[in-house]
Amino acid sequence: MGTPIRLVRNDGGIIELMATTLTMNVDRGVSPLAMPFAGGNRFAFDLNLPKSLITIEGVMTDDDILNMNSIAQDAVGSIDFAKVQDPGFHVQTWVSSANIDAIIAPVPSADDAGVAHAKTFIEINTVKIYLTQHSSDRGFVGGRHYISVFTGSAYRTADEIAESLHQLIATNKNTWKFQSIRNGSVVTMTTIDLNLNGNDIMNLNDGFVDLTIFPYQPKHVQFAGGRNSSQVTNKSAGDKVAELFAVLNNSNNGGMGAMVATAAVAGGAIGAGIATGGIGLLLAGAGVGVAGGINQANYDTKYGDYITAIQIPFSSNVNNRESIFYMPTGSFKQTTDKTVDNALATGTEFDSSERHYTGIKGTVANATFVQLGGEPIYSFTINFAPIDWIF
Repeated sequence: MGTPIRLVRNDGGIIELMATTLTMNVDRGVSPLAMPFAGGNRFAFDLNLPKSLITIEGVMTDDDILNMNSIAQDAVGSIDFAKVQDPGFHVQTWVSSANIDAIIAPVPSADDAGVAHAKTFIEINTVKIYLTQHSSDRGFVGGRHYISVFTGSAYRTADEIAESLHQLIATNKNTWKFQSIRNGSVVTMTTIDLNLNGNDIMNLNDGFVDLTIFPYQPKHVQFAGGRNSSQVTNKSAGDKVAELFAVLNNSNNGGMGAMVATAAVAGGAIGAGIATGGIGLLLAGAGVGVAGGINQANYDTKYGDYITAIQIPFSSNVNNRESIFYMPTGSFKQTTDKTVDNALATGTEFDSSERHYTGIKGTVANATFVQLGGEPIYSFTINFAPIDWIF
């Protein structure tokens, strides 16, 4: 596995850790109690109040000894046609008849004549792929690439739509500069030699106006993780330890005001909190808010170095790729929200509004650094506490 564990800062910066040991602990707080006169029978209350701690042990070395960022990397993004984007609507399928009807409603006629009237499209690296009604599963008509979501007599399945996108990309990958793999309803795309320029190149437009009304956006993860080889730093082990030690000794998340304002800027995390049974309900009910949001540059200058998430890679046979651990909390989560096919690809950029899957939200509880034998090598033990809402 070539991807290191990454600590994520408020400003989007990452700290890569060369880990030798990873320990993930969950304590559900269940305490069995023996019942008197019951022959040793026990009972317990399980209120689903887990707490967790992630312990990472490893070493820090000079970059000229082991440079884990020395190779340029292309960006990765994905679309899942079985789910919808808004966190409060994950239990709904994107290929419901109501959603597909809303997509094809502006199309007055079928097949080639209707492609020109399609309004809903997915744009990747300036290439627009329209979703429409057509008896052919995919094609190119009148200067427009399209994917059929309705044949004229039947609604297409999520897997069928995903396969159409995958095949359309395969035909044009050298021109479009991205390629794909498909796993069920999920199409995972990787840019080709775009490096840093491959980040943030996906746009869902026109028909997708509002996350909470038809037509819903399919669940997607923006292209992220692309970097140029010129971005590589050349820090010594001491540089890395000194900087991380300083940050951990004096950093904070900006308090409630900054958190609420950032949530508003990030796309309504408070509303998402309501939908997922989180603390957003309390905040919204109390009328907490910051008029006009925040100045992001000023926020990053003051609070940007605060560690707010972790991304831990693992090898996935189900997803046929390196993926990252996820932690879908919230009272409205279903069993399907916890299966491993939800795991996103390594290189995915952490997004606080999608904190359940783009990484694990939380912060560093404590850390220990030890210099080994006077050499420029430090061992470390970092305890990371998963937390959804940090004040």
